[in-house]
Amino acid sequence: MGSREKKLFIKRFYPAGSYTWTVPAGCTEVEVFIVGGGGGAYTAYNGASTGGSGGGYTKTYRGKGYIKPSSGTWMGTYYDGRDGDAIKVTNGQSISIIVGAGGNGANGRYSQFMNANYRAEGGEVGNTNNNTGGNGGSGGGGGNGGNDRNGGSDGADGGGTTKGKGQGHTTRDFGEPDGKINAAGGGAYGNQVGGKSDYIDGKGENGGFRSDTNLYGGYGGGGYGGGAGSIVNSGASSNKGGDGTVLIRYWAYEE
Repeated sequence: MGSREKKLFIKRFYPAGSYTWTVPAGCTEVEVFIVGGGGGAYTAYNGASTGGSGGGYTKTYRGKGYIKPSSGTWMGTYYDGRDGDAIKVTNGQSISIIVGAGGNGANGRYSQFMNANYRAEGGEVGNTNNNTGGNGGSGGGGGNGGNDRNGGSDGADGGGTTKGKGQGHTTRDFGEPDGKINAAGGGAYGNQVGGKSDYIDGKGENGGFRSDTNLYGGYGGGGYGGGAGSIVNSGASSNKGGDGTVLIRYWAYEE
């Protein structure tokens, strides 16, 4: 009987919900990329409008030997494109995975691999105070009037005078320069654009148009974990952010 060879597997968990992954034979560690749910826009009263909501925060746990991303800095003590090392696992181990839901008029929910040590928080909802954008993986756009109040992308702040803050480093898959961008922020009211992403799944909802005021809300940020676009003026319904995701990469024998 010939020797078995390991293969590289990439597995995504989506949409929001609870999952169980059983570690396959030959797998001793797993690289994990986590995106929290995007912030949702809530109902605005008394003529107030909200800022765009923040995209979900991202976390990256992977092996050493990768180059640092071309832009941004990293949280914690790691400065080479990750938040922590690849996660050690054992054959047959049952691992719980949570994919956070986008907030519906509220902050997004966290996503998690295994336990709270490996968790990415959801993006924050935009605020009616000066149409402040929500904080998150990428910030939501904020401010009154004018242009350039779009949602942030790839870890950046949103646009505008009361912009939401981004996490300050890339939201690309596994933190790698050629990874696809996740978790963009929502745009401010007045037809402002949501931040760009390479994904459609997990996009934040658009703010919509109000005929009685002849005003537009903002557009939702790109997925996964995209922030909702701003809701405009009084009486609007709540708006949902995009669901997050958990993406894993590992070597194992043929499954």
